[in-house]
Amino acid sequence: MEKDLFQQACLLQLKTSCWQGSRMLDPSVMEQIGNSDWLKGRKHLINPETLNPIRAVVSRARKDMERQSLPFPVVGLTLVPKEQLARIEDCLAKHRSDYWDEIAKFEDQYEGARERARENLGDLFSDADYPIDIRRRFGFQWQYFTLDVPGKAGILTPEIYEREKEKFRAMMEETSELAMAALRQEFADHVGHIVERLTRSPDGKPKVFKNCMVEKIQAYLDVFDARNLFADEQLAELVGKAKAIIAGVSPESIRENVWLKKSIAEGMGKIKQAIDQAVIDLPRRKVRIDPNPVTSREDLATVG
Repeated sequence: MEKDLFQQACLLQLKTSCWQGSRMLDPSVMEQIGNSDWLKGRKHLINPETLNPIRAVVSRARKDMERQSLPFPVVGLTLVPKEQLARIEDCLAKHRSDYWDEIAKFEDQYEGARERARENLGDLFSDADYPIDIRRRFGFQWQYFTLDVPGKAGILTPEIYEREKEKFRAMMEETSELAMAALRQEFADHVGHIVERLTRSPDGKPKVFKNCMVEKIQAYLDVFDARNLFADEQLAELVGKAKAIIAGVSPESIRENVWLKKSIAEGMGKIKQAIDQAVIDLPRRKVRIDPNPVTSREDLATVG
């Protein structure tokens, strides 16, 4: 499985930075308010809502990336199936464009926001808190890494090599468990949401069934085969049944056709029972992974 995985996937690191727009208050200021050992404070340099559109782009980018990749036990890295690389690349490029568009809008507001802060902060205002080149405080970039077992080449002693190889094997085991758990839980969430929306309220009234519910589960089903790197046959069988149930079905037809709504509710209800149990049955082993499991450049090489 390890060698197959090296050919089927790589690692992705998305790095973003955003000016915080706040600063810790000077201890002398806090002493005037109370005991600075017990009381800490920050001051907003601008209206916090001004930065929200920028943070929203980053949040959307990470969510889209997660929907098309798999979790990895090293913080900051995700596992990307080879078949998803082009899609993720296009997706991140779009988010990067949106990100810098929002930065441009923020730059246009920057001086005005700074002057409003001068009025609101009074004596707490300081020109030194505000970067002259504010654009340099932001960033949006990503890079890919190949995945491979630690090699014997380089400076590794036999003892270190054996230790690193064992750590790598443990990491691959946890990667498999994390990936299977993530795919099962995502599927359970989608199915559960549809079943809940197709179930009448206690007062007997039908619930609102939005188009996005079908769109979201369809998006999951469309990329499932590419993301199922660890061949979860049990989940694959349930996914196949879900595909058959909603094949060619539109949200409008579900809302308008009572028989179809009942049929989908029953079918998805059975799948929900099975996937809920499948989530419970997953192993819950927790492996602590060294955040730097490789010890040479050859072991984790940048490929893009």
